[in-house]
Amino acid sequence: MDLLQLRYFQVVARLEHMTRAAEELHISQPSLSKMISRLEKHLGVPLFDRHGKQIRLNRFGQAFLKRVERVFSELEEGQHELADLTGLERGQVFLAAATGRLLPELLSSFLRRHPHVNVKLLQGTTQECQNLLERGEVDLAITHPLIEEVRVQSVPLLTENMFLAVPPNHRLASQKQVSLQEAAEETFISLTKTYELTETTTNMCRQAGFTPNIAFECNDAEVILRMVHNGLGVALVPEHWWTYPDHWHTHASEKRDTPVYLPIVDHYSKRVVGLSWIKGRYLTMAARELRDFTIRYFEEQNRDVM
Repeated sequence: MDLLQLRYFQVVARLEHMTRAAEELHISQPSLSKMISRLEKHLGVPLFDRHGKQIRLNRFGQAFLKRVERVFSELEEGQHELADLTGLERGQVFLAAATGRLLPELLSSFLRRHPHVNVKLLQGTTQECQNLLERGEVDLAITHPLIEEVRVQSVPLLTENMFLAVPPNHRLASQKQVSLQEAAEETFISLTKTYELTETTTNMCRQAGFTPNIAFECNDAEVILRMVHNGLGVALVPEHWWTYPDHWHTHASEKRDTPVYLPIVDHYSKRVVGLSWIKGRYLTMAARELRDFTIRYFEEQNRDVM
């Protein structure tokens, strides 16, 4: 039994599909099957239940997988500890984020202080970020809502209001605030389903008693706001899309071709953006510095807003 066998077993256990695992590992399926069979023979128990071409991790495999993941976790932490000997001069941080528009100023500020740190950014939904975090593929994750799991340490970075963006000539545009129920019959514009905001839009509307008619989807926030301005629909947008930090854009009222942003009075019209990491997992000096810097950065931003 060697580390290569354990790594192959870990991938097969995660995917529960021999062909996909072989493709990910860049080896042939027969070779992978033989290696897993040799591992099972060495251990004296089957690790998978086989039903035709389908495989499922059984109770022996589940127990063994926990130990295997612990082995690789210890090895990775050992590598991190050795890497820490070089300090921040050659540090590397893997960051997952479910929100992109809050990151440019944050990372620019951090890298101005630590120009030699290499930040690897992976973007996805909150669930995807959580999966990356739990598998040890990233050090930190910025998500909304916060990740709430026993193994995960999460801290809120900011609580922001959600607004209903409507065209300037819309029937609701003259109101100072709005209940989301008033938009139940509207056509909605949203980010594509690979973004967390789409789920936020759907959940908020359902809490208001209706399922949103999402007629347009795209992956560009600026395009969404222009489409709203041009009368193609309404959108639920977080406040930072146009006001946070202040110097990213001029204020909404000073911009041309901008929608009207209406505060939503419903209690569920807020969302929390948070930073997460795995409890007890070793973080490199660079990762710890980015974590602490991020918390301080948003604390200062929140004080400025207040």
